[in-house]
Amino acid sequence: MASILSLRKVCKTYGENTKNPTKVLFDVDLEFEESSFNAIIGQSGSGKSTLLNIVGSLDRPTTGDILFKNESLAKLSKNDLAAFRNRSLGFIFQFHYLLPEFTALENVLMPY
Repeated sequence: MASILSLRKVCKTYGENTKNPTKVLFDVDLEFEESSFNAIIGQSGSGKSTLLNIVGSLDRPTTGDILFKNESLAKLSKNDLAAFRNRSLGFIFQFHYLLPEFTALENVLMPY
């Protein structure tokens, strides 16, 4: 089965222009197939949340590329990325911050 989402040589560094940058992800290559279930496991502080934020297009990699259906996400604006997330991705946050005045359905229908 073909990949629907691919990471190519993805790196993420925090504080890149500081004296002590922190390299969290280095040359990550991943393939996700359509309709597959995937698990990201690892020790606390190993970069799982950073990786998921990049996969979910909530954050951009320092270097490397993310492809959805063989199209790069790197060239998309913030608004285009928001539209992409709204139409193409399902993402369940660790902390969901639901709005108590909304029903469950209304919370789910919120674009982001």
